[in-house]
Amino acid sequence: MTTTDRELLERAAKAYWGDEVDDVMSFYWDENEDAIVYTHADNQDHNGNDVELLWRPLEYNGDALSLAVKRRLTVAIRPHEVEVFCGASGECLASVHTNGVTHEEATRRAIVRAAAAMAGEGE
Repeated sequence: MTTTDRELLERAAKAYWGDEVDDVMSFYWDENEDAIVYTHADNQDHNGNDVELLWRPLEYNGDALSLAVKRRLTVAIRPHEVEVFCGASGECLASVHTNGVTHEEATRRAIVRAAAAMAGEGE
């Protein structure tokens, strides 16, 4: 079974925000943006209204890095492959070959796959 990017990102978002979901933040999939949209109690405008933000770790290095740091992932970048390990157990959670993609693209995808696996449902 092939997992769609949407399913992968939704699981990774659950791993990223964990217990904060429904308590101080929420997220949903936006078809028009093709991305996760989230609101968080820490992100409000000058009137105290929640601000919706996009979360795109498959596209933006900063979002992927934040995910890797929060989940304490270890990234190994090799000539033809990127592997992501659980920092605590050392278990390899994801591996992405760099055939046809840049190392940055492969790294972002491997981080998202690893986080999704940590949410309990790997790809």
